[in-house]
Amino acid sequence: MVPRKRPQPPFSSFGWSLSGALLIALSLPPLGMYPLAWVGLVPLLARWAQRRPSVDYVRELYALLLTTSCCVGFWLLFNPDASRAAFGGVSLFVVPIPLVAAFAVAGVVRDRLGLVAGLVSLAVNVLAAEFVTLAVGMSVPWLVLGYTQADAVDFIQMADVGGVLLLSLWVLLLNVTAFLALPRPGASGDLATSRGASMAVFTALVAVPVAYGGVRTAQADVPAGYTTVGIVQPGVSPRDWDGQEAAVKVDHLAGLSDELLAGGPPRASAGGSTAPAAPPNTSGIRLLVWPQTSLPFMGTDQGEAQLYDRLQRWAEARGVTLLAGALVAAEGVERGHRSPDADEIANAAVLIRPGKPALRYDQMRGVPFADREAAAGTDRVLFDADGTEIATAVGFESMFGDHVRRFTEAGADIIVVLSRNDLWGRSAGLYQHLQFTRMRAIESRRAVVISTVNGISALIHPSGEIEETAGWMDQDTRALQVPTFRGETFYVRHGDWLGRWALGLALVFNLGAIAVSVYAPELVRSRRLAPGPARRRPSVA
Repeated sequence: MVPRKRPQPPFSSFGWSLSGALLIALSLPPLGMYPLAWVGLVPLLARWAQRRPSVDYVRELYALLLTTSCCVGFWLLFNPDASRAAFGGVSLFVVPIPLVAAFAVAGVVRDRLGLVAGLVSLAVNVLAAEFVTLAVGMSVPWLVLGYTQADAVDFIQMADVGGVLLLSLWVLLLNVTAFLALPRPGASGDLATSRGASMAVFTALVAVPVAYGGVRTAQADVPAGYTTVGIVQPGVSPRDWDGQEAAVKVDHLAGLSDELLAGGPPRASAGGSTAPAAPPNTSGIRLLVWPQTSLPFMGTDQGEAQLYDRLQRWAEARGVTLLAGALVAAEGVERGHRSPDADEIANAAVLIRPGKPALRYDQMRGVPFADREAAAGTDRVLFDADGTEIATAVGFESMFGDHVRRFTEAGADIIVVLSRNDLWGRSAGLYQHLQFTRMRAIESRRAVVISTVNGISALIHPSGEIEETAGWMDQDTRALQVPTFRGETFYVRHGDWLGRWALGLALVFNLGAIAVSVYAPELVRSRRLAPGPARRRPSVA
């Protein structure tokens, strides 16, 4: 008599695992089907629970998560620079590695100590891997699980407690409880009861963030005041924008700004040799924002000083402070006797203040092959505009919550993001950056102003509500009443505390579990037996 093959749990096949990887991709912007992430990991968990740790399983898991990575970040291949597009494609192969390592190590723990210990290890490992991804300078954080909830405004208000990593933990817990609620072959009455408890916990996990969000938004702080901010989106194609001469680019931006300030056609020049009388500033705007790379690199200190001096006179005549993205030579680069090399040019934000020296902040964090220039800054600089403290994020810096929240901890009242996502066309990256930046507003409870070259420029309220001011390829200007807030959230005070705890627990738990299984196997032998009905010996005829 041939023994019957033991039935496998549902959703444990490779095909289901591939479906789960695709569900995670669909939950991320721009599609933003965020509920799919609540169960998207279940097939991967079912497969992980059945496979013994092996090189073959690691390869399989890497292929699955690589599918998610490519579905989410394929737009990196659209860069018009062929070399950057190629390197961007290569980076997609690196993105899954931290999650693969988290699953692989948890698989070893599960194999030695049982399913529950393996699931605990998996949770802390994933959070630790994401924490390291966000903390390391050369990282591509598009597969952070918390970002799958970027569109779920009702569920992500708790980010002001633990940032995007708390949302990652929440997504993990939803998937684990959904996995434990699956029927299992030969399940006993006790297992059936635990399945019911798992479904109840899943329901509670969905309800708690909604309740917290309702209470938090109902208790929203009254703004300390309002700052009138003018956003200028030039709407120039990437090739024309990069190829424009300095005077032409600055004149174009100045003309659009004059039209916004005066409510009429532009009548002044900031970059040319003539300077007609400045139009009256009847808009009430005191802070004017130009997008990333608005001020070209002038080659020498003298050329840069002349440009900034001309802009200062222009701003003084209009009674406005100008915050503009600029290309600059990185700090410490010698410019006295030679022009900097291409790899020595950095992105920066420059504040032009009437009657005061210009201030400059150099981009500190960047995403490889997504940010156009190197991130070379070393110090965070707060800009003051008529008593309003401004934090500035350049490019994809707004992907990193702990970096941005340090500005708020230092006293920032609002956050301004200077960006240009037009290099990849109207791609998924445009919307991912916008939606992920929403997290920074909720984490710090600060309004976020996004200024771009070709879209999408927007105002993000502290509740996460996005108010688009200019769409893709629109040439538009807008005056915004931006609320300013004071005070600190738990996340602003403590940063990625959850990631730090997870990293420490991952090291202790994983090493401890393996050590116990090696040096005290009698303590864990019973837990290593797979659950299921007792096998009957085949009868001998």
